[in-house]
Amino acid sequence: MTMTHATAGPGMRRVLARMGRCVLSYVLLDMAVWIVIALVVPDSSFLGSMRVGLLMLAFTGIPTVLLAIVAGLAHQHMEVTLFRCLLAFPMVLFAFPLIGAATAEPLVLQVMAQVAFAVWLMPAPLVPENWVGLPE
Repeated sequence: MTMTHATAGPGMRRVLARMGRCVLSYVLLDMAVWIVIALVVPDSSFLGSMRVGLLMLAFTGIPTVLLAIVAGLAHQHMEVTLFRCLLAFPMVLFAFPLIGAATAEPLVLQVMAQVAFAVWLMPAPLVPENWVGLPE
């Protein structure tokens, strides 16, 4: 007697892989940005800047990745370029806790990272099987 286990089909595996790629690409991008910030900002310790970067990953990264995944799951009828551009604006808003920073570099670099993620790194459409293209 053999038991069959419910496993994710090839489509579900691909969607989960794309979600994982979304999370991993954002975390790597954010780490790279905060390394640059730690090297560029004067009068700051590298370790202190990296601690702030890790804290900011929670404030900017979690909402950004959640927005990318939720919007990516709902994306079916919009052109991919337009979809990416429309998501860039709310993703940039997640960087605004950095307005209170002592220098402008963290805010500018984080905004650039948010835009780069939205227009280049974010997998879109997240579920290619559900994409039906532009409505006629």
